Amino acid sequence: MVALTTEISESLTGTKTVFLATSSKNRVPNVVPIGAFKLLDDETLLISDQYFHKTMQNIAENPVVALSWWGEKGGFQIKGPVTIHTNDEIFRQDVAWMKEVRPHLAPKSAVVMKVAEVYHVKPGTDAGKKIL
Repeated sequence: MVALTTEISESLTGTKTVFLATSSKNRVPNVVPIGAFKLLDDETLLISDQYFHKTMQNIAENPVVALSWWGEKGGFQIKGPVTIHTNDEIFRQDVAWMKEVRPHLAPKSAVVMKVAEVYHVKPGTDAGKKIL
């Protein structure tokens, strides 16, 4: 897996909404906005699932996702495999975290993404360029 740089980590943690893209086995895409996410370490991201439907169907068929964002500190796109946690320590940590930051939300699962690739999304000559 790939470790995020400080610039990328700060850009991600400095934004409020990211967009999670999945694809079914028949290559039908789905993109959803996500507000409940955080870095677990420089290679791993936690996404708290409260409302996923098509997203979960797609992940079951194709467990590789893309996550993109743009905020005050720029933006990037990361790609990588995900695992779903519903009855383990990671899920319990997700539930506890949501009780602290958004007590009205009840996670159905915790989606853990490992960072495999990182791309520029900033307009210009480097747009779409793989950087990690």
